[in-house]
Amino acid sequence: MIVIPLQVLANLASVVIGETGPFIKDWVTWNQVFLLVDIICCCAIIFPIVWSIKSLRETSKTDGKAARNLAKLTLFRQFYIVVIGYLYFTRIVVFTLKTITAYKYRWVSNLAEEGASLAFYIVMFYMFMPVEKNEYFVLDEEEEEAAEVALREEEFEL
Repeated sequence: MIVIPLQVLANLASVVIGETGPFIKDWVTWNQVFLLVDIICCCAIIFPIVWSIKSLRETSKTDGKAARNLAKLTLFRQFYIVVIGYLYFTRIVVFTLKTITAYKYRWVSNLAEEGASLAFYIVMFYMFMPVEKNEYFVLDEEEEEAAEVALREEEFEL
């Protein structure tokens, strides 16, 4: 509950500091602090996901429900890889490009950031495009039966 608002606040502060320009005292330091907070927040979000997948792998050998949950999470492995790659590329590689390139070649870092965003959105739209049988939205039989029972009870009450 704290990480995502902190990340939003850090990104907003980074934009404000970035737009004010280097005439503010410790401008470079504040840019680096907000970048560090952003990276820490990204890691704080990604770490529990990776930890839960690892935990499910260990318990799935003995527990059938954990095995089903692990199967669902492994469907999202490509999603996690794309998101993690996008986050680290836009946070670390783009920042490095901004730092090492001369001012007149600043457009290269902007191109890299915008190109990564475009590629990320295209991949996300492709992965989650509407299809008749999407593997990401498969319900197991127990969940489907429970949903049908709940729907019947709701219709009966009306």
